[in-house]
Amino acid sequence: MTNRSATPVLFGFDFQANAAIVLMLENIKYMTSIRLEGYEDIEINLNDGSSVLAQAKAVVNSSTDFSNVISNLKKTIVSLSEAEHKSHSVKELIYITNSPNPFNEKQLNPIFYGVAQRSYDSLPQALKNKISKIISSIDKPLDTSKFKIQILPFETDNENERYKCVMEAISNFIPQLGNISIAKDILHKIWVNDVFRSGTKRSSDIKLSKKDIIWPVIVLITQNWNYDEDDYDDSEFDEISRSYESIINTCTERYEFVTKVLYAYNSFHKEAKHSERKQKFIETESSKFLYLFDGEEISLSTTLKEKLLQIIIRNILKKRIQIDNIKNAVNL
Repeated sequence: MTNRSATPVLFGFDFQANAAIVLMLENIKYMTSIRLEGYEDIEINLNDGSSVLAQAKAVVNSSTDFSNVISNLKKTIVSLSEAEHKSHSVKELIYITNSPNPFNEKQLNPIFYGVAQRSYDSLPQALKNKISKIISSIDKPLDTSKFKIQILPFETDNENERYKCVMEAISNFIPQLGNISIAKDILHKIWVNDVFRSGTKRSSDIKLSKKDIIWPVIVLITQNWNYDEDDYDDSEFDEISRSYESIINTCTERYEFVTKVLYAYNSFHKEAKHSERKQKFIETESSKFLYLFDGEEISLSTTLKEKLLQIIIRNILKKRIQIDNIKNAVNL
């Protein structure tokens, strides 16, 4: 009977999305957008007009099953060769896999340990020869100077173990954004969902921008609601706070809204003391941003909308230095 289990396929999709996150973080400074299933399994576009193209191949039992690794290598080289010649400008061609032995070598000492990256030039001659043999049959072979093999350990049904190296990459990235506190597991779930959904869009022109990637970080650091107890009673604030999270996460302008608030604040009475300036801005300028609720299904009165908006803006201003640090860190 044929095994129709979808587990290897779903496992492969999971690996692809997580591999995309790792490659994304490696290129975040100069990345403009990312997409699954574009020119390649993973397509990362850079601000100089070039791109990083990657083939992601996962093996369910990667530490013991090497039966298909050569086949995966051949498919990868053929696919990357085709993609390179279709794309305008390619900076890197990456084969990313969870197999620690992508060449099924029994004679050589292991050259891949844990998380690893090896350019074509750094490979032993015997492995270069294997690659050369594959590309010799391709009409337009890939440029080996751009080719890199990357190992991302990713195995078992234990999520802590499976995603360990991806979580480590996220943990290493967060401190680069400044003094912020974000739960890496929450950010991981958001990014996996967003990156995966980018690959389900039919048009290859639909990509996940750097703004889309960084927006959840800004949302997470501004989600701690602050309010003055004298201004709102408990029931009123409960109603406001229940609406806050969904609105700030789904408002159509999202990143642009935060940017506009900060720009308006920076232009507002610069000669005033910060504490006075912030409160005056919230009191007099918040209503100008009521368009945030356009198109939102929200039953709050105009008065409550204004108070909700003041809470949102107060949190944005409170975190403005952290937001600027995040934007600067990722060159946004």
